[in-house]
Amino acid sequence: MEITGLNDFIVWMYDKDGNVITDPDSGGFPYDGDKGKVFTKSGQEIKGLFKVDLQSSLGATQANITGLAPSVNRVYGSNFVAEVNSGAEQPSIALAANDIPHGVYDLLTGLKKDQNGGYARKGQVESATGGVIVHSYNTHKSVDMYMAFPMGSFVPGELNMGTNTENPNVVHDALTLNAQARGKDQLLYEKFYSDEEGFDVDQMIQFITGTSVTGATSSPKPEGQH
Repeated sequence: MEITGLNDFIVWMYDKDGNVITDPDSGGFPYDGDKGKVFTKSGQEIKGLFKVDLQSSLGATQANITGLAPSVNRVYGSNFVAEVNSGAEQPSIALAANDIPHGVYDLLTGLKKDQNGGYARKGQVESATGGVIVHSYNTHKSVDMYMAFPMGSFVPGELNMGTNTENPNVVHDALTLNAQARGKDQLLYEKFYSDEEGFDVDQMIQFITGTSVTGATSSPKPEGQH
């Protein structure tokens, strides 16, 4: 199916027990009002998720997915290919946006907030574990397409700062999720389509992230969120 553009993507992080981190005081995402928050169709907040979109981050710009094809090893005999063995896929998703809030980006890339107003990388490497749901669209049939990776490790993109000249040198945000299979059901990734019978965006988010809206406080749904 043809897709056009990149609407947004949703990210989250897991704690050591595999639960989505929801409390900002315990390493969860900070929010500026409702910017970046994810709401159900009925207006309830799904805690612990951050939507990178025009409102929260001046727009998502890239979700470049590679490694979907498994590696192939050919075994030769008698001058011909006698056997073909397929290895495992190794997907990774290179994400980018114009201006992700630093309190979200730094946590996603494994930095720890300290008492000095900073986000530090020190000691043994601890990559942030989480997942991503990427959202695009088919303009011919008005179908939303979601590409969901429930589990993986986030790593930061390179940071190349330089002087302004007659044009400003603007550096945007980039990070990569290296996907892995989810332990409880070996789910590596899944595609969802809004025109499929039984599709429900709230159920999709709950299934992929493991979150629940039980006990959530109802809030007004920000414009453009669905």
